[in-house]
Amino acid sequence: MLGPFRSRATRRRVEQLIRAGCGVQEAAWTFESAEGDDGTLATAIEGWVREALGRTRRPNGINRVALALACRDRAGQVTCSNATGLVSPATFYSGEGLAAISGFLADARAVPMAGRAEVICALVSLGDLVYQLDSARAA
Repeated sequence: MLGPFRSRATRRRVEQLIRAGCGVQEAAWTFESAEGDDGTLATAIEGWVREALGRTRRPNGINRVALALACRDRAGQVTCSNATGLVSPATFYSGEGLAAISGFLADARAVPMAGRAEVICALVSLGDLVYQLDSARAA
């Protein structure tokens, strides 16, 4: 599946597309308190991921995504981060995705309160990137 991404020119083009926001959807949530309810926050993030998945393209059955999670302080500095790697959207309907999100939030709670003002999520769709690359080749 990753064959077309192996060439240096294609990797460079994919990096440019991601930096331009192609295939990337983002959202943010605040940490309400030092002892907030991670279960509620994790469920909210999972719900957003599911909505975002509905907006992705799946050319030729390519349906892999990566979810990046980060915690940042009030100054905007990232204090901790993690990512799922390339996974099937089914991950976020099986409980596995919720477990990954909950695990990240538990780790983020180890950061002092001053260092965790908000959680930032970015979902990257491999299908959207392939669609854009195919569209450019056809043009």
